[in-house]
Amino acid sequence: MKTAEQKKPKNGLFIKIAAIAFAVYLLYSLISMQASISQKQNELDTRHQQYTESLIRNQELQKTLDSYGTDEFLEEQAREKLGYAYPEEHFYIDVSGTD
Repeated sequence: MKTAEQKKPKNGLFIKIAAIAFAVYLLYSLISMQASISQKQNELDTRHQQYTESLIRNQELQKTLDSYGTDEFLEEQAREKLGYAYPEEHFYIDVSGTD
């Protein structure tokens, strides 16, 4: 009868150690998953910001494309890139170097 009583405490100790090991494993898994979720959330935020910036850039390009060939666009390009002006206009160039 002593052998049965001696085995009982060992089984109880083994179960406690196994339960503690399982709890530590669950805690580690939970922390690991939370870190992964946080990293993925940051990545998602970055992708969303890039998407928003791309939408804004696309709108700007579409606006430029829509204005291409209009009189205003041609006039702006002639003034900025070619230096053209109307005959009655006068240009003054600031050579002081200050804005």
